[in-house]
Order: sequence, then C-alpha cells, then structure tokens
Amino acid sequence: MIVAATTPNRVDLAGGTLDIFPLYIFEDFGLTINMAVGLTSQVWLEQLEKKKVVIYSKDLDLSAEAATASELRLGGPLDFLARITRFYDPPPGWKITTKNNVRKGSGLGASSALLIALSGALNHIRDEKYSPLEIIDIGANLEAQSIGTMTGKQDYFPAMFGGLNVIWFDVTGARREELVSDPSLLEELNKKLVLTFAGEPRFSALTNWAMVKNYLDGNQKTVAKMHAIKEIALEMHAALKRGDLIAFAQALRKEWENRRDLAEGVTNPTIDRMIENAARSGAIASKLCGAGGGGSMITFVEPEKRAAVIESLVNDGAQVIDFRISNRGLTIETEPD
Repeated sequence: MIVAATTPNRVDLAGGTLDIFPLYIFEDFGLTINMAVGLTSQVWLEQLEKKKVVIYSKDLDLSAEAATASELRLGGPLDFLARITRFYDPPPGWKITTKNNVRKGSGLGASSALLIALSGALNHIRDEKYSPLEIIDIGANLEAQSIGTMTGKQDYFPAMFGGLNVIWFDVTGARREELVSDPSLLEELNKKLVLTFAGEPRFSALTNWAMVKNYLDGNQKTVAKMHAIKEIALEMHAALKRGDLIAFAQALRKEWENRRDLAEGVTNPTIDRMIENAARSGAIASKLCGAGGGGSMITFVEPEKRAAVIESLVNDGAQVIDFRISNRGLTIETEPD
C-alpha cells in the first residue's frame, strides 16, 4: 500500500509573530491572517517487505533507516523527519519519502506544511488517531524541539485546512475562522496579488527570537509596533469580512511599515529598493512573507498595473512565483502497491 499526503504552503498577510507564546497572552489576545496557496509539500508512505523503517528526503537526497521508528537517530539534517516519525511510531515495514515543492528559505511555511503532511500520513495508518488540532499542537512542540527555539502555530492551520484564515490566539488556545469563502472574492485576490522570491533565504527562527526578545525586554519601539500590528490585523479582518480589497491592501501596506522595524534583519536595502520601485510602478502594497530578511514577497496591484509592477520586481532581481489561493488543506490518498 502507498499513502500519499499533500499540503499547501501559506502566505501570511497580517499579525505574524502574534501567534508565538507568550506574546498573544501579553497582548490579551492575538490574531494572524494567512492564506493557503497551491504550492505544496508532499509525503509518501510505501509498505516494504522488509521489517524496517526508512526515511528519505528528496530535497536533501539523504536517507536513514532503523529496525524500528524509535531507533531512528536524532540530530543531523534528518532530525526533523526522525522526530515526527519517532513520535507517531509506525510499525516496521514502511519507507517514508518527503519533498517540498518550494525552495528552501521561501518564507512560505514549507517546513510546517511538510510536518502536517508527514504527521497526517503517519496518523492515517495509526489505530488510535489524533484530531487535526491535536496534530497541530503536537507538531508545534516537535518543531520547537528540532530547531531549538520557540515556534508559532499559524503555519499549521492553512496546511491542515486550506483557505483564507484568521487564527485567533488567547488563554484558551488557538481557533480558526474561515475568513473568506466567496469564490468571486478569492478570484479577485488571485488577480490582484503577485508572489515573488525576493532574495536569499535566512534562518527565520533567529529573526522571530529577536522580535520576541525585544518585546519581552520592554523595548518601547518593538512593543508599540506589535500593538500596531495587532490593530492592523483587526483592520484587515474587518476589510476582508466586508469584501473591501482597497482597505485590505492599505492594511497590508501598514503591516509591512510596522513589521520592518520590529527587529534588525527584517528588511535590507535591496528589499527596500524593490518595494519602493514596485510602488512607483503602481503597486499598492508589498510585504515579505514569514519573518522577513529575504524569501518570498506578496504584492497587491490592480490588474492594469500588474505587468509594469512585475517588470519592476524582476528588474530588481525578484523571481515571479505562479500561485493561486488553495481551498484544499491536507489531502490523503491511498492506493495498492
């Protein structure tokens, strides 16, 4: 038997970092708005005749194997996959293959999407199954163990559920609200958003840690910017609820204007120039995805200015990424050998 799991990656739109504990507790509550996009992460489980467990990363072209899942070695480049596999503890007799269909450091939540795909596939073959929200909670803890620092939870929700979401965080935990389900509004967003790869990747966990540390240290500028980011996320939530894409774009622009000053390394002169030139060509708003410092960038532009804005971005070194908003989250298919 072969079990195939696919998850979408995500573009974060507003309220990023507010999904990290304890920031949303100190802010009374937090919210993050993001959307699933049809750029995928994939996992295949293939039954083997030999009683062993094999993990293979196509991205790294590396593999590891052990007699049982619990004997898979931690540490090294396959630590992330090994931790997830050890937790779900499939019986011997499976080969696990993983692949991300976006480049490393894209800022599109690929590692979290891969985690949900792998967790979903391994959960599928368990007798006692975890719920989607339990998989998300477990996954956040496993990822934190692997990278050695805190993680937020926003990335797991679009991978699990798809769609355009707001995820609310408070003392009771996290809950998801499907923010837009109107196909015509989603199609309008598809036409007015441009996604590009804007620069070399970075280790986002360090940037997130700098933001959180500045906040916890009482840095007045960071605290004020985080307050503003929360209010802007609420503005974007209201704009999308009423289908006002001009107000949405204004909130997107304000989000970046505040986020870029949260910590050193969120932006750089190349990114600043790219955004400024895109605005001169007609872009209404641009912001980097994820923690910033490089990776992918989302830009809002009216259709009549789209070609000019894309030309500007490409001339400044960006690479256009073809995408559409995806309403499909985790999907699992099984087939006989």
